[in-house]
Amino acid sequence: MYQTTKKLAAAAGMSLILTCTCIGTVAFAATPKLVTDASIALQKKLTTVHKLKNGIPVIVRENPDSDIVQVDVTFDGGLKDLPPGQKALNQWLWSVLPLGAKGYPKAKVFNLSEKYGFELGCSGGIEMSSCGLGTLNEYWKEGLPLLAALIEQPTFADADVKLTKERLEAQLHAVPSDPGAYINEVINKVFYPAGHPYRLNHDEALKELSGLKRADLVAYHKQVLNATGMAIVVVSSMPPAKIVADLDQAFGAIPKIKREGVTVEAPHFVADHAYSFNDRTLPTAYISIKLNAPSITSKDAVATRLLYEVLSETLENEIRTKRSLSYAVSSFVIQYSVGIGVISVSTSHPKETLAVIGDVLQKVKKATYTNEELAAYKHVFATSYYLTQETNASLAAALAQAHHFYGDANEYYEMPRRLDAVTPVDIKRLADEQFANLRIGVIDGRKDFEDKWALDLIKKNIRPVISNKDETRKSH
Repeated sequence: MYQTTKKLAAAAGMSLILTCTCIGTVAFAATPKLVTDASIALQKKLTTVHKLKNGIPVIVRENPDSDIVQVDVTFDGGLKDLPPGQKALNQWLWSVLPLGAKGYPKAKVFNLSEKYGFELGCSGGIEMSSCGLGTLNEYWKEGLPLLAALIEQPTFADADVKLTKERLEAQLHAVPSDPGAYINEVINKVFYPAGHPYRLNHDEALKELSGLKRADLVAYHKQVLNATGMAIVVVSSMPPAKIVADLDQAFGAIPKIKREGVTVEAPHFVADHAYSFNDRTLPTAYISIKLNAPSITSKDAVATRLLYEVLSETLENEIRTKRSLSYAVSSFVIQYSVGIGVISVSTSHPKETLAVIGDVLQKVKKATYTNEELAAYKHVFATSYYLTQETNASLAAALAQAHHFYGDANEYYEMPRRLDAVTPVDIKRLADEQFANLRIGVIDGRKDFEDKWALDLIKKNIRPVISNKDETRKSH
């Protein structure tokens, strides 16, 4: 595994020595680059874009020393594209697809996967869905036809459809039993208004599934199987010409049909509907705070990721290290067509913890960080950037996401340059702009929690909403 990682790193032009603060006779570089120009140039050189006869773009990332091929077939669409009443079809469809296809009954799929060690699966996301195959180069000819059949000609066998639905229903029924996971639904009740493209709580999904049939799955599959919005990413050492020719034979006949995009708006803040409480007798309170954030394509997207890294470390230092109020506190940002900032904490001292969160938000807003202080946070992202390239699967996923949101897979390689450009002024501006209009969800015992603790934090951080064109995106 270590040798394989070294080969992958070499093929990607990676240097795990990101920057150097030198001591002694060597001068300190004021603004060192996190990733060298040569590394970025090499990665772009190894990435080529092709098209199948039906127009599906194919991004091939050559990895000369790898014996593994990873192919991800992606679809522009997911939960957001389905109307209320049918959103549960998304997870149901992508769970059923890998179970069988024309010429490949379930037993044969299992036997082939076991024989050749296929890593085969599908995933339905909020804005993007995919099916992927990982295997050795020498088994490409056995794996690709199987993947194509599962995507294009699934059988939707009655037994598989029924079993998958029952498993999905069981998983949904179990959601409230895990407060650490259920807190996300508690906050989503007030973060997303009913009908928002991103919203689907477990009770809503269960209600939808009770009225959905196999025919609905078949109809949704026909809608999804559309060359418009599809893309294929392959990471391999095989020649690109062979890869594209084989993919053309496998997927080149998928029809290209015009499709309408779905407009996704950032959730609007409503002060009287910004707090959700779930009464449950527990030794620990679970708290989730969500805020609006920039979209992934915003000019402030990378700077916002850095801002939340700063916030997360500050929260952990103040809440966990200094005061021992929690063993699990963090913040992060989720970025799709719209962005969502998240603060998550579990604590047996909710009053004190909420107060400290309020103090930390003000502290970060008022702070003026030095370039040296920001450099330490930037290294975290530069390291994660390289870790993404350690496997063909993670690299393919990153390139697919870049293509999906930017229309150019090479945008992935530009992230370190955008990170280089983030300044202390940017962090201060974004903290002031974004750390406002909090929505708060809490799971705790009624006798142990006072609503005032959460409501006070919300009231202290209310700010008039200013329209921002980056907060609304139309997906095509």
